[in-house]
Amino acid sequence: MVRIAILATHPIQYQAPLYRALAARDDVAIKLFFCWDFGVKETRDPGFGKTIRWDVPLLEGYDHEFVPNVSKRPGTDHFFGLVNPGAFARMSTFRPDVIIVHGYAHATEHDVMVRAHRKGIPVLLRGESNLLAERPAHIALAKRLALPPIFRRLGGALAIGTLSAQYFEHYGVPKERVFLAPYSVDNSFFQSQADTVREEARAFRKELGIPENDLVVNYAAKLIPVKGCADLIRAFAARPRPNAHLVLVGDGPLRGELESLAKSLSARVHFVGFVNQKRMPAAYALGDVFALPSRFEPWGLAVNEAMNLGLPIIASDQVGAVPDLVGPDNGWVFPAGSVAALTRVLDEALAHHDARVSRGKASLRRIAAWDIPQTAEGFVRAARAASSRS
Repeated sequence: MVRIAILATHPIQYQAPLYRALAARDDVAIKLFFCWDFGVKETRDPGFGKTIRWDVPLLEGYDHEFVPNVSKRPGTDHFFGLVNPGAFARMSTFRPDVIIVHGYAHATEHDVMVRAHRKGIPVLLRGESNLLAERPAHIALAKRLALPPIFRRLGGALAIGTLSAQYFEHYGVPKERVFLAPYSVDNSFFQSQADTVREEARAFRKELGIPENDLVVNYAAKLIPVKGCADLIRAFAARPRPNAHLVLVGDGPLRGELESLAKSLSARVHFVGFVNQKRMPAAYALGDVFALPSRFEPWGLAVNEAMNLGLPIIASDQVGAVPDLVGPDNGWVFPAGSVAALTRVLDEALAHHDARVSRGKASLRRIAAWDIPQTAEGFVRAARAASSRS
């Protein structure tokens, strides 16, 4: 049996099902060490611009503890937002064969990686980074100098998808030490509700004043500049579509500005605001096509979620999930930032019922192989390989 200690920033609704799946296996023992209690209690999320608390169980079904965070300003948005001096000592008491670290953007993660290397405990790194974004020259240079020495010390890397694997290999992780652990959501949670949420989705439409047979393009993400929401509103407004609506699920600092933009363009746009996890299946189900027009998106788990509800996908070429999850069979891909291209894609998607139906079915087929069990297996396969080399 391989003993795996996992360092995570905070409990995350997408990751809890993975931890439960790992804990249920009889070939590994796991324990989570969290650096922050965001999401467990009501906490302000600057991206959503409001205080939130998730309405799904985040801590059930697996062993875990919270390591005291001494940061003066706790958070994941800056390097010293997670400062947990006792993290490695607490993880050591678990006697791990392998340590898995989620990301390297905070002080604690670097501290744990350095201490584990000194003690001869292999570290597997999981992260969302890819090479899509063009970085300023000084940042690109800093990465070229700083990352290879860090990555070469790793026992391996857990890639969330194709672009993630390329990133790790680019910065020095040997190809044979890069293991696919798909970035997944709990498919069963969404698909088990696919039929029952249809009625809730109809009620959702009624709340928004959308006739049952009208077409809906939906979007689910924070309302922040990098998500490309303004591009989506402009593209949607560029063509008169009397029976079509754009529904934006999410909140954030741009909401007022985006509402003004939609009003100035006389676009039929509905701002739903923040929706908690239990109602998200219905939020997707009210749509006919899902759009994620991000200017930059390391992955985009909303794509996974929408695919589980059988929706065809519109995504920009800067969405990290695209190479693995979106193709001509189940969606449309356009150049990020091009309102004209997005307008053409929306035209095609909304004009052809049969194409939407066939691509929605293809979404369900594609996402079946991108699920929690496959992610758990990737974790275990990587842990076995790393521990056998130590």
